[in-house]
Amino acid sequence: MTLDFWLNLLSGDGFMPRRYCGVWDNSLVSLHLVSDVVTWLSYLWIPLLMLRMSFVRRQQVRLQRATLAILLLYALFITACGWTHFFDALMFYYPVYRINGLIRGITATVSLVTAISLIKLLPLALDAPLTILTQKAALRQQHQWLRDILDSATEGRLMLCETRTDLPAALDECVLLQTVRESWDLRALRQSLRKVAVGAGFSSDLVNDLLLAVHEAAMNALTHAGGGTVCCRCTEEKIQVWIEDIGKGIPLDRLPIATLKQGYSTAGTAGQGWYLVLNLVSIAYLLTGTKGTTVVLEVVQPAASVSSPPFSAARGEAIAVA
Repeated sequence: MTLDFWLNLLSGDGFMPRRYCGVWDNSLVSLHLVSDVVTWLSYLWIPLLMLRMSFVRRQQVRLQRATLAILLLYALFITACGWTHFFDALMFYYPVYRINGLIRGITATVSLVTAISLIKLLPLALDAPLTILTQKAALRQQHQWLRDILDSATEGRLMLCETRTDLPAALDECVLLQTVRESWDLRALRQSLRKVAVGAGFSSDLVNDLLLAVHEAAMNALTHAGGGTVCCRCTEEKIQVWIEDIGKGIPLDRLPIATLKQGYSTAGTAGQGWYLVLNLVSIAYLLTGTKGTTVVLEVVQPAASVSSPPFSAARGEAIAVA
């Protein structure tokens, strides 16, 4: 291609608009224009959607390089095809044959590269679903192993949950709902939680244990996720505290050391973290992933400290009064 070609790349001099080449009526011109424009817009949307979905899936499951390469080639191919339709529509009024020809040349090159690459990439991409299924199965197995290990190591105090259905049933209504965004929110949380626990009739020792455990869990949410929400539910026998955040979660390979090692902290702080929490509560539930972490702490009132009616009252009989 000569210098003149590039200097006049966007010029239509010397050519006639396409609508003057032949017998075109308005309805036929409209049919071609609308078809080309709609095709052009669709061909721009499809690769954007493909790349967006591949990005989302890559965050959940590691995609094979062959699959990513095919997605990229198809995105380029479809985009190039879309622009040929755009210039076909444009040439009804502006005969820019030079840039139209250049776009078609690029489309032909991308098409040829895609066709040749598929010979090698397609067999690899067809194996990708099996690889993804294998990864998911391995992840579930790893999660189950960790669940069993943590359950055994903590004597049943820590339950690692895979989905929200594994979390305990929520007790009654939320009697305390507080957001933790700054360090001073923790003090307000402890004060409010103390009132709830004392009002429910829990002993001072259990209340102090609960406050310290919730403080550590809320501090984790504040440190690693920038904050979270705390919801307290209670009955006469049990207090249940939900701490939820939308951080990046705890990686599975760090869960054992993060929950079992005394004084361990990924933030480099001196907090006792999970080791302390598990020694203060009756049971803790942990659900963690890339979309956030949910911690449920439960403290159960010892049976002896829960007042119970006489046996005759439980049977519906009259209670004797001395």
